[in-house]
Amino acid sequence: MPKIVSSSTVSSSEQLNANPEQHLHVYYCLCSEFILVIDARLDKLPRRTTDRAYIIANGRRVYKLNAVEASNPVILKRPDGYEKQYRLQCPRCGLFLAYEVTEKRKSGPYTYIVEGSLTENQGVVPRDAIPED
Repeated sequence: MPKIVSSSTVSSSEQLNANPEQHLHVYYCLCSEFILVIDARLDKLPRRTTDRAYIIANGRRVYKLNAVEASNPVILKRPDGYEKQYRLQCPRCGLFLAYEVTEKRKSGPYTYIVEGSLTENQGVVPRDAIPED
């Protein structure tokens, strides 16, 4: 009679809840399209003083950004000069979601996520999506 060998792996949700900060976090566009998965919560990331965008350090963070590049870069006047932005949009609705200041994706030091453009709960608009001004 041949010997039968089997193996099994037991997984528990208790192991996942041990440290919630080590989880991957998923974010959606306001139209409910999947956009970002990242190793940190957006509200824990540093913000730019110019436009309050979330700063993702390309060398430090692990993330996947599901966005398409806009056709042309945008040049903005800033207090200390000009800034050229290579914008990224939602592949479904075209909403402006993120930008970089270098032409090739992830080649610069940072990727910036526009404040109020993403939500953790699919189909729910975040509080910071509509300015209170």
